[in-house]
Amino acid sequence: MTSKINLRTTRWLFAAVLGFVAVAAQAASGVTINQSQETAVKVGLSATEVEQILGRPAHIVSYRNAPGPTWTYHVFGPSPFGMTDFDVSFGADGKVLWASERVLGGAGR
Repeated sequence: MTSKINLRTTRWLFAAVLGFVAVAAQAASGVTINQSQETAVKVGLSATEVEQILGRPAHIVSYRNAPGPTWTYHVFGPSPFGMTDFDVSFGADGKVLWASERVLGGAGR
């Protein structure tokens, strides 16, 4: 009886560790969003508002001639064209200037 309890406990701990690692890996690579979340991002929103809606971006890039940074999110969901990213570009005032999808191609992730 004791060995069955220890085996269950070991399996439960293993499953918990795997779950934690999966969450940590997703957090490290940025949040994956769905297409319905994209529609909530509008021109004029602040960076804080975008982060509240979409979470932390997968990448933040500051282009040389751009007035502010561009945040990139990975879009989750079926796409006939392959992988899709969602870019949100900010102005110097920290407000959204534009947001759009970018199809990366390929057969998927």
